[in-house]
Amino acid sequence: MIVRKPIKTVLAAFVAAGLCLPSVTLAMDDENVPSSATCEEILKSPDQSEIPRAEPVAIPGEYRDIASSTISTMKINMLSGGVTCFDVRDWSVVEQFWISGDGRFFGFHTFGLEADGHYVIDRIAPDIILETGLRPVFSDDATMFAAAQRTGAGWGNLEGLGVWRVGPDGTESVYKFNNGLLDGLDWRVDSWIGNDEVRLSTVHEFALGEDGDSFEEILAQSKRYDYRLIERGADWELEDIDEP
Repeated sequence: MIVRKPIKTVLAAFVAAGLCLPSVTLAMDDENVPSSATCEEILKSPDQSEIPRAEPVAIPGEYRDIASSTISTMKINMLSGGVTCFDVRDWSVVEQFWISGDGRFFGFHTFGLEADGHYVIDRIAPDIILETGLRPVFSDDATMFAAAQRTGAGWGNLEGLGVWRVGPDGTESVYKFNNGLLDGLDWRVDSWIGNDEVRLSTVHEFALGEDGDSFEEILAQSKRYDYRLIERGADWELEDIDEP
């Protein structure tokens, strides 16, 4: 299956390029939920024959002033007043919604056929949709965030380590590492130290567990090995803290 990328809308770019696209403005219904009509127009009559859901994505009540969904698209309200459309046709499940404390970042997790991942929308800029694998962890001052993901099948949307810097006008990727996590499973970001060091951990050997233990229970009993991802000059370096 080909995984479709998110559909991004940039109002200023549409105007500058003089494209004949429908106007993308925020339309609110009686329940203060954004209308998805313009997203459907942007998708240009999407094929719905293979969508693995019979219903739109279920948006929890606390996020319905930010996002709405039809069976094929999710529309996210930007802080500027525009919208970003996200193509949900390939995803059987969209869940784990969250919003940052300042309302700028909106995220959710997706599961589909041979693919899953986490997406983060920077609501400052309509064209920024980030693939972070799992929900990222922010530094204390919220100017940086990092994520780590490795799936057994290799079908996640990060499959490595990533670091992003938050700026006044958008978010930029400052580090991506996708070729060195083969020796660990259940990689996770544990904490930040300042803005230039990320503490991570992973599992190398599994505990034996007991009969009937779930995979999550066995993971919880397994020893975790600690790493740090540290910025040195223009580069970031991944270092062992505990030798496996």
